[in-house]
Amino acid sequence: MKKSGLFLLILAFISVFNACKKDDKSNQTDQQLTVDDAKLAIETGKLSDDLNNFSVLVEPSTANKSSNLPSCVTQSFVQYTDSIVFTLNFDPNGCTFPNGNTYKGTVIITKRMDVASQNHSGSIEFIDFSVNDIQVEGSSDFEYVSQNTNGFPQLTHTYDFTFTFPNGDIAARNGTTIKEWIEGSSTPIHHDDVFLISGNAHILKRNGVQIDLLVTTPLRKEATCHYFVSGVVEITKNGQTAILDYGNGTCDNEATLTLPNGQVQVIQLSHHP
Repeated sequence: MKKSGLFLLILAFISVFNACKKDDKSNQTDQQLTVDDAKLAIETGKLSDDLNNFSVLVEPSTANKSSNLPSCVTQSFVQYTDSIVFTLNFDPNGCTFPNGNTYKGTVIITKRMDVASQNHSGSIEFIDFSVNDIQVEGSSDFEYVSQNTNGFPQLTHTYDFTFTFPNGDIAARNGTTIKEWIEGSSTPIHHDDVFLISGNAHILKRNGVQIDLLVTTPLRKEATCHYFVSGVVEITKNGQTAILDYGNGTCDNEATLTLPNGQVQVIQLSHHP
């Protein structure tokens, strides 16, 4: 028994030692800023934006009315003196939305409304939640003002998410996103809506390497296009900087990435929610 226990202890030590060696090797080989880093930034950005969009799915004024959500979502709410707490439970087998994403789990959205100004604030919490089989942990705080200093409606999210991908990769992303509604807010239709999006974010990869993101030219999102039509994001890693440029206003599925060594690559984009 003693020999068996000692043997198992040695095996455990070897396993941990090898895992540490792999992590060290991963850190050593993950020093350069690459196209894969930019793709990770785009992917986690899309996921974060999609999760933050849950703040606009429910409105205090419609709490007592029939939900416009798909039938695979069960909505309930509790009204307090100064807030309403909505709970969205998604079908355990998956609930696919019009944007093509499939959700599982529970979302809790708290909204506090200032009736006089039409401003509101609140939070979003995700419980046992996944999107397209990507596991999500974390929460987001938001604040909506009906008129910012430029005279436009504005929605700000401060979030902290951790994503576990089906292949086992893990990436944590936190940051602040500011969405300014510069066109179409005064009309009942949606196809004339235009937003400018700014902010910053930090991505922490599983091996401890950090990627920093800063929107240096606001990202323009038009309701008639699935993609950002313009805007620039600065990507920094280990003191190296790359520039991700979404173009000059044309609706297409391409962005240009200029790497630290000056090499330019075109990145194909998937639909943005």
